[in-house]
Amino acid sequence: MVHELRKQPLRSVYLGAQKVYTEIVRVPSWVLSNLPKSRRPRPSWSLRKCVQVPKLRLYSEFGPIAEKAGPVHRWPTHRAIVEGPGVKGVWLNPNPSIIHGAVKEWAAAASVEQTRIPGYWIDKPGSDTPAGEEPASDERVILYLHGGGYISASAHPDNLWATVPRTVLSACPSSSARRALAVEYRLCDIAPQYTNPFPAALLDAIAGYNYLINEVGFSPERIILLGDSAGGNLALALARYLVENATALSKDLNFGADGTPPDYDMILLSPWSDLGTSHETPGSASIDCTYEYLADLRTGVFAHARRAYSASLGFSATDTNAYLSPASGSVDAGFKGFPRTFIELGDAERFVDMCRTLHDRMVRDMGESRVGYHEAPDAIHDHLLFPFEEKQTKEAMQNLDRWLADRIVGITGTEDQSAQPS
Repeated sequence: MVHELRKQPLRSVYLGAQKVYTEIVRVPSWVLSNLPKSRRPRPSWSLRKCVQVPKLRLYSEFGPIAEKAGPVHRWPTHRAIVEGPGVKGVWLNPNPSIIHGAVKEWAAAASVEQTRIPGYWIDKPGSDTPAGEEPASDERVILYLHGGGYISASAHPDNLWATVPRTVLSACPSSSARRALAVEYRLCDIAPQYTNPFPAALLDAIAGYNYLINEVGFSPERIILLGDSAGGNLALALARYLVENATALSKDLNFGADGTPPDYDMILLSPWSDLGTSHETPGSASIDCTYEYLADLRTGVFAHARRAYSASLGFSATDTNAYLSPASGSVDAGFKGFPRTFIELGDAERFVDMCRTLHDRMVRDMGESRVGYHEAPDAIHDHLLFPFEEKQTKEAMQNLDRWLADRIVGITGTEDQSAQPS
């Protein structure tokens, strides 16, 4: 039974006992078992990493502790702006005129309505731009959608996930961005019942996109979509929505008069691109990557998260709906009209097979020149979040920066052979 110990005082007793047992018994055991390099999950892994990864697996929102006691962390939610020193929170307001097509129909069928949600401005380190300031003439902006499996994490700048936009802003000067807007989209609850199913998070992402264009004044071409893990899935859904409804959106979102989708950049970090079952085959990373901190996708909290997000359409839709699973082997999702896209991940993570499928399909439909790709050697899922992956993150960001510079080369016509992504 999921979250069976979520009520107090049992929850606190259980969490306290687990913490003591981990520090006294588990950690020393992990140290001893990984002292010989031959017994480590990957030969390149440091002893520190060999201890930190199982600890993450144990305490993550998808691990066995969260499965019994509920969320290990208390996150800010979409219901309020959480103030604090240096926090630049804004409200992202609904705009019914920009909701069209199948998404509008799915929202009505699921009784999911647009609602006001928070957004948080995150500055490039060393920069301090007032919230909502109109853009400079040469400025681009990042629209950030955080990971967390659609059930956890937050856009708040004091949250761990703010590491992602800050890292991209600081390590990639070619982005021409000095700030990011992080969207506090609605999360699904999985106990005692499923709430905020698809397309709630997508409606919220659309609200953030609308805010940047119609309230701040950015042109669509100067918005960079950035998403990690489930946020990568959400970024793909937003990009698909903009392509499929470009004509209907042309007036309200300043698209071209002919209904052509805007040409912009999208960055996907370890994107959860198949919420379904098509990559759960014998020998696949989804099943066999047991040393990674992500839990088994088929059981426990992960299974509930998948069902909660797809609840309005039924779990079978995760195999057939391109908005939910663009890399599913059961649906040939097209990518014509999608933005230039850079996919980055670790080759030691559960999502590696689905990300390779996503890359191949995007190259097929968009051309190799519009799809960048990097697998960080021996890196785990969403590795930008973790200090022990500093080397892999540095290399990944160097590749991303060169890829972003290619757009500038293409615009100016200046040839720079050093700016080619590997």
